[in-house]
Amino acid sequence: MSVIPCLRRPWATAALALTVIGSSLAAGVATAEPAVEPSQLPVAGAPVPTSDGEYSYIATHAVTQRAATMKAPEAIASLPVPQQYRPANLALAAQFDIALQSALAAPGGCVQIVVDPRSRSGNLFNYGFFPVVGKYCP
Repeated sequence: MSVIPCLRRPWATAALALTVIGSSLAAGVATAEPAVEPSQLPVAGAPVPTSDGEYSYIATHAVTQRAATMKAPEAIASLPVPQQYRPANLALAAQFDIALQSALAAPGGCVQIVVDPRSRSGNLFNYGFFPVVGKYCP
């Protein structure tokens, strides 16, 4: 089965991402960039708009809390990737960590994941993680 048809549905994209993250927890932990000082974190806000062709998933507050307890940023950082992709993988983990911390700093906050399959950097996909304030979280 091809992965591409599954990515046409936002919930399938999120499920796939969480499966990959969850299955990598046993693979060991690598470290991403150092944590950002709480005063330097972006403030959670409204979900970012997406353009045609992009997929967006807004996690619930409970799923966002669960990602934090599962140490999802560390799991992303520990994914086995070719050496030339290691810096990009660590940057992705750091971006997720910042969004997660910012979302959890807001009452009822959650994380929005945006996937753009039209990568401009030669990668398969471009991912974005954004903190969302609680009133927009399902």
